Amino acid sequence: MYKPKINRKKFRNLMLYLAHMSRKDPHFGAVKLNKLMYFCDFIAFFRLGEPITGAEYQRLPEGPAPVQMLPERDHLIQREEARLEHRPYFRYVQQRLVPTSDDADDVSRWTNKFSGDEIEIISEVLGAMWNLTAREASEMSHREVGWILANPKEVIPYETAALVPVGDVEADAMLEAATGGNQIH
Repeated sequence: MYKPKINRKKFRNLMLYLAHMSRKDPHFGAVKLNKLMYFCDFIAFFRLGEPITGAEYQRLPEGPAPVQMLPERDHLIQREEARLEHRPYFRYVQQRLVPTSDDADDVSRWTNKFSGDEIEIISEVLGAMWNLTAREASEMSHREVGWILANPKEVIPYETAALVPVGDVEADAMLEAATGGNQIH
């Protein structure tokens, strides 16, 4: 089994970059940040053989979340690299991570830690999830096989990134065509 080793610098830079790129997304808050991080890391593991940050993700009721999220977020806040804003959002209060700088040099400093392939994955994830609410992002993550198989608060193995999400119509059609309809459900 793959044992991830977190790269804290890349983890923090990914948080800051995702927050920066999501600054105009009205749906962006802590729950959505967790899902963005998860999909960036798990898609990178599937495509590149290793995650972007190496963070461990646990099964929580609202979907996968990095085990290290709160301490790393607090670190950014203590160092005044980010702040946490609380905004009304429907019946909830959205906790939104906001970088204290959006200077081009800072954005470049965050992204220069990522490879071109990693930037491509991050951009794809941001684009695919842009219009999703936190609830929709959570529901999407609940179709991930790793989240389904994990017990509450259990770490989700990166190897599950290769398993097809439940209810993925396109993937189901490809599997059916590949197996002649002999799928195990």
